[in-house]
Amino acid sequence: MKPAWDQLMSEYAGSKSTGIYDVDCTTDGKDLCEEVGVSGYPTIKYGDPSDKKALTAYDGGRDLESLKKFAEEKLGPVCGPASMDACSEEDKALLEGFLKRSSADLTAEVKELDKEFTKRQKKVDKSASKLKERRREFQDDFDEFSGSKPKKGKQAEHKAKLDKLEKRRAKLDEEQASIDKENDGIKSDLAKKGVKLMKLAAKANKDRTDL
Repeated sequence: MKPAWDQLMSEYAGSKSTGIYDVDCTTDGKDLCEEVGVSGYPTIKYGDPSDKKALTAYDGGRDLESLKKFAEEKLGPVCGPASMDACSEEDKALLEGFLKRSSADLTAEVKELDKEFTKRQKKVDKSASKLKERRREFQDDFDEFSGSKPKKGKQAEHKAKLDKLEKRRAKLDEEQASIDKENDGIKSDLAKKGVKLMKLAAKANKDRTDL
């Protein structure tokens, strides 16, 4: 992958809107990698560098053609005070409103919203962790059952156990769907509130005041 990545970095070296970087997580980049949640190598993450925790893991092809195609289609200017033309109409309206408020006012609201959404996310993450453990237990039980054969005259009992396992699987899948829905709801509410844009506006207004 490295030759392809080095080539991609070279091609975007002069770009004013898109940056392609290589970070060594074992040396100088260790703190940054921990901050953005990188635990395995190589890992590719993309998104707005001003919001590192919101970076998304790339799971596409690692050859140069796949990487170039992704970069051309997905990377580029992101909505913000310096690139309003990259905003949707909804985000542009939110951002214009935020830019009329003081940095201190925005920062205070962001703090309250972060507290609210962090509490919601922790609750979902706790449920996800418990579900992961139950899935592991289910898989152990299923693997043990799959390795057994029904004894003579015990076919009905064997089938009943299989039906019970399938019901457990269905319930676990339902719980996963509920967790996914909760996560999607958090992301949607964050976007509607404009928390990310609020942070960008607070920084832009602060920088403007400091000049």
